[in-house]
Amino acid sequence: MKKLLATAALVICSGAQAEPVYELMDLIGSKDQINQMSGQMVSMMVQANPALAPYQEVIGEWSEKYFTWDAMKGDMAEIYRKYFNDEEIEKLIEFYSSPVGEKSIEVMPQLFQEGSQVGMRIAQEHQAELMQMLEEAKAEGEAEAAE
Repeated sequence: MKKLLATAALVICSGAQAEPVYELMDLIGSKDQINQMSGQMVSMMVQANPALAPYQEVIGEWSEKYFTWDAMKGDMAEIYRKYFNDEEIEKLIEFYSSPVGEKSIEVMPQLFQEGSQVGMRIAQEHQAELMQMLEEAKAEGEAEAAE
């Protein structure tokens, strides 16, 4: 609710009407998500290429310079507009402004994290089957290549 009031105050003070898509992105915390993604990207780059570890700070500075909310918000708005029309965006704003919508925003990271853990557990439980399937596919491919 505070985010909605702050957005409304900014619109009134600026004399301009904010586009609904930007209001929606503010409500769901898109700016924070972009900032978090930027930090995760640096970590993933270093994990994928450990030789970059001594340069993690430099990569972080580069990421903070180019992967910013200001640099990405226009493109992100276009992505939302690609999948949602104005009426749907207004309904999403209405939902995310409600107590249930606010709660969904709050718990969504935990839902995704716990869902990922379920997926990892299932993958581990069936890892032997995957290995067997991969061995069979490899043997099949080698047999076809020998023909």
